[in-house]
Amino acid sequence: MTRADVIEPTAGRTVSWGDGLLLAALIALLFAVWLEPAGSWLAEPDEARYAEVPREMLEARDFITPRLNGAPYFEKPPLLYWANAASFALLGQGSWSARLPTRLSGTGTALLLAFAVGRLRGRREGLLSAIFLLAAPFGFTAARMNLTDGVLTFFFAATLFAALATLRRAEAGRPTAGLAAATGALAAAGFLSKGLIAVVLPGGILLLWTLATKSLRRLGALLLSPAAPVFLAVAAPWFVLAERAHPGFLRFFFVHEHFQRFATPAASRPGPIFYFVGLFLIGFLPGLPFFFRGAREALRRDPLSLFLLLWLAVVLVFFSVSRSKLPPYIFPALPAAAALAARGIETGRGPALWRAHAALAAALVVACAAVPAVGETIAGQGLGRLALSGAASLLAGALLALSAPRRPALAAAAAGLGWAGFYAVLALAWPRIPLSTEVHELAATAREAASSSSARVVSYRTYLQGFPWQLSAVVPVADFKGELEDWWLPEERRREIFWGRERFWAEWSSGRPLVAVARVKDREDFKDARPPARFLRCREKYCVLANF
Repeated sequence: MTRADVIEPTAGRTVSWGDGLLLAALIALLFAVWLEPAGSWLAEPDEARYAEVPREMLEARDFITPRLNGAPYFEKPPLLYWANAASFALLGQGSWSARLPTRLSGTGTALLLAFAVGRLRGRREGLLSAIFLLAAPFGFTAARMNLTDGVLTFFFAATLFAALATLRRAEAGRPTAGLAAATGALAAAGFLSKGLIAVVLPGGILLLWTLATKSLRRLGALLLSPAAPVFLAVAAPWFVLAERAHPGFLRFFFVHEHFQRFATPAASRPGPIFYFVGLFLIGFLPGLPFFFRGAREALRRDPLSLFLLLWLAVVLVFFSVSRSKLPPYIFPALPAAAALAARGIETGRGPALWRAHAALAAALVVACAAVPAVGETIAGQGLGRLALSGAASLLAGALLALSAPRRPALAAAAAGLGWAGFYAVLALAWPRIPLSTEVHELAATAREAASSSSARVVSYRTYLQGFPWQLSAVVPVADFKGELEDWWLPEERRREIFWGRERFWAEWSSGRPLVAVARVKDREDFKDARPPARFLRCREKYCVLANF
């Protein structure tokens, strides 16, 4: 590594009015992240799933085997489940406590970015990075919703920044054992959040960056250090215990859940090669003009910009070639994009970038207004005033930013406050959005009907994650398995949870009270049912019905 390639930390400066404005914008964005009005139910399916598994952990007092609807569920490692179980134990079972660990992770990612980039490039650029992260639609989502990807994003970023600090200390000839050990522990926590990608992708980023900067030998500060032993000490015990409890788990987790998902269409989550490029353009919308400007720094042999660009590129390319694609997979790339966008503001002052930002904000408002489903929800749920307030906040922030293009702190603070207002409106609207309310209302209807008649609740030819969560009980599933993993169960327990269609209809006609949840498109199955089906509540996709 040449002297020009060494990343030097930037000395701190006294706090200026501009930094104060940026801090205010960051606090406003964090307020929107944490804002949760009454009735903010968990979204189906992911949020409810990642709440139900820890609920069952607590109920069974078994923190080795994750269970979903009574069946072992080994698709993800347990860190989020453990965190949510701790949250439930301390605060009780609810939507707020289910989202607490991911909100802490999202807040932690923003503060980590502010600190790490601030150390390397100055306080202002650190604050700008955190603002761009939380102003991005995907960044806000990662910081707010109960998803494993938000927790992964924090540990992914922390691992890379700790590794970078280790390499810098090695370059300066200073001791590295402590930082290397911290890197190993952070990588292990990421591994326990989402699996191998928390190790493989940061490793690939570091390898490519040291090759590009001709400093490959510096990797010895990590490879020949306490990093690997600490990683194994933190990550291995759960895997050993899970394999002991369920022989064959390791093969399932690593072969099926990693290699087969990546290389084959087994997960049924297809997408074109440009899938994540398109998602990035949408999910990082506020920072796009500044990101492209900042990315140019990498081409000018700026080592930190190159590091960030490789970080983003490795995540995008890896998941683009994968045969399994879901939007949250891109979340770990967002901190790098945010830091590059912050560099773009600092190196590309002028009105052009802010004009582009204002145009993108206006385009988002127009696009939302043009989507029929959005208009129907706004009209049907009486959200007109809230929608206008959100649009006004976003556009006002963009226009104020456009009026001060050569005062980047003022412009960025105005834009950040505009996006914060927009997201606060979304948080206030959430309790009236069908994604939040539909399954909750159906489960409440089923619970009321079952408690008044001592009926059993059964899911017919479908499975809604929110039902066992809302009912605090396993819900038998008739003629359906989906992602539920029945092969880990003993035969007797399997028959209790997984019913065939014949058993469902035998139970229906037995005279014992039964409450069922079914898809609207399966209503015809109940046309000639005996006793006749009584439809208690129907929403767009699902109905709750009873045989009494």
